[in-house]
Amino acid sequence: MKNMKALLLSLALASAAWADEVVLKNGSVFTGIVREQGDKVIVEMDYGSMTFKKVDVRSIERGEDVLSQFQEKSLKATDVMSMMELAAWARDKGLTGRAMELYRKVIVLDPDQAEARKALGYEKFNGQWLTGDELMTARGFVKVGGRWMNKDSADRVLDQDAAAKIEVDRANLARRIADQKHLEEMTKLSLERDRLEWEKNRESRWWWRNGWVFGPAPFGGVVGYILPSNPGPSQTVPPTPPSTVPIGPPSPVGPSRPR
Repeated sequence: MKNMKALLLSLALASAAWADEVVLKNGSVFTGIVREQGDKVIVEMDYGSMTFKKVDVRSIERGEDVLSQFQEKSLKATDVMSMMELAAWARDKGLTGRAMELYRKVIVLDPDQAEARKALGYEKFNGQWLTGDELMTARGFVKVGGRWMNKDSADRVLDQDAAAKIEVDRANLARRIADQKHLEEMTKLSLERDRLEWEKNRESRWWWRNGWVFGPAPFGGVVGYILPSNPGPSQTVPPTPPSTVPIGPPSPVGPSRPR
């Protein structure tokens, strides 16, 4: 592992030395092929390009123009062998993206070119070059929730997910049933309230149809008065009703009645 890290570090340093280096006034450093156009500085890198204003650039250190060399060499790379050699050169110079493009061109010309296939992440499985999801599926792995795992682990996870879903569905059903019961109870209470209100109004209408009115009693409480029925044109209802029926107990405080 240490040797691999050292190799990667040395390749990174070497590729930086082969390219131009731009240092901005804020201290940022960019390596690649530098082109100057008017008041702008363009840095072409293996993965793209960036443009800066010259007033923001502190210094430019020129290195080997590997990108131009690659373009010149690519004109001569017309067969599988020359493309493979150029791809290896490009990887050594830090032009990994260009190298991958060459490997893809190689497997079009020679689908069974092992070195190019391996460089692109392919692996031969049961006589077929596979990569990515196809390779993992062929090996017997199953992707669950974005993760690849063996079939036994995948089955356990799927069973757990199914059980969890059943439990969630059961809880949702119980909640819906409880909500429905609550709604039914509230509806019954509303209907009972309406019935009592109707009974109360019906009783009031009965007293009124039968000539009864209610008012305060002389000594407290409520009394009912029976009004005369069908008075004539000259007949008037006396201010004091002819008969009263006391409703409720008399007030404990009041003048004494004469016996």
